[in-house]
Amino acid sequence: MAKNIPPGNYNRAYLLSNSVEGYHEFKDGTLSHTKLKLFEMLEIEKNITCLEVGVGRGEFLRHCAKMGAKMTGIDYSEDAISIARETMHDFPEAEIMVADARNLPFESDSFDRVFAGDVIEHLSYEDGILMLRETYRVLRPGGFMLIHTAPNTVFTKKIYPLARCVLRLISKEAVESVDQHLEVGGEFHVHEYNLFSLKKAAKQADLEHANIWIDSDILRSGKHKLTQALSGNPLIRFIGFCGKCAVVRFLLGNDFYLKCSKEKVL
Repeated sequence: MAKNIPPGNYNRAYLLSNSVEGYHEFKDGTLSHTKLKLFEMLEIEKNITCLEVGVGRGEFLRHCAKMGAKMTGIDYSEDAISIARETMHDFPEAEIMVADARNLPFESDSFDRVFAGDVIEHLSYEDGILMLRETYRVLRPGGFMLIHTAPNTVFTKKIYPLARCVLRLISKEAVESVDQHLEVGGEFHVHEYNLFSLKKAAKQADLEHANIWIDSDILRSGKHKLTQALSGNPLIRFIGFCGKCAVVRFLLGNDFYLKCSKEKVL
């Protein structure tokens, strides 16, 4: 039987902690480097309809609403919905509700943009396929869906255990942060991906024209809590530069994106 994380585990204490990506930026009223990149990819415009699957604290929802988009957000954690409503207090017209990503409570062809950042890895592989199908179903023709997931199992299972001792010589603090991050991921991530498994999931979800890639900015521009302490080292900077190479990205990149458009019917 596939492992499922009870919604109560995603409680206020967890969501309002550094265990969840972008917490410090959330407190400052901004978006993390990773979330900002996702936002830019979405090409948000005034009056377009957007659905966020897995709103978490709601900062991404708020950032889009500030651009004039008509926002809807769902999460299966009641605490997440409560925090997101607090975050979105200036946008009472936004619809924020408890719902299941595997069975979205919306009509087909409802939204211009549908996106989910760091959600699919919290689901079993089978449930992740259901989420991808549902995300595409509610997408309006002419719009597109965008998924982000991390980390990369090739890196975490194969590369990092081998490189950990060397990285520890460069920055003990950075290695301890990565170790802690992976420990939390082990508690909350049900199924993590690599390039091949994400492509397989997209195919099984009938997303035949999905574009899937690994971000070439493998050091996240040194602006992420896991890369800041390492990015000043010349060797690490050189490895980061090599992220332009597909093989290096496959081995070391940890940010996957899936983008799929729904064609208009003529």
